[in-house]
Amino acid sequence: MPLSPPGVHLFYHSRWQNTRELDELCWGLEEQGVPCQARCCDENTSALTLSKRAAKSSALRVGLGLNATGDIALTHAQLPNDRALIRGHIAAGVTQIRTLGANAGQLVKVLPFSEIT
Repeated sequence: MPLSPPGVHLFYHSRWQNTRELDELCWGLEEQGVPCQARCCDENTSALTLSKRAAKSSALRVGLGLNATGDIALTHAQLPNDRALIRGHIAAGVTQIRTLGANAGQLVKVLPFSEIT
């Protein structure tokens, strides 16, 4: 089984395939120099559930989830299953979405989170 490079995993609903919102999450991570591995998960589940699955599959133990309704969750694999570090929503706008992605990278690099305004 080939090893994949370490990165933050982003599990998202297919509704967001090829959208600017999905790109913004990935670009936020890229700004921090942390690779993003995005995977479509066509399930009607919560953003938290998606992010927990993403975190558990990531060698870096950090995951993002974006569900069909536009909810976003950032979490770490060691957190309880019912807890996200940060939650957001697509409706917050591209600047806040990118900041949420950057915060995922900052979590990996053990840096303080950027404020989401």
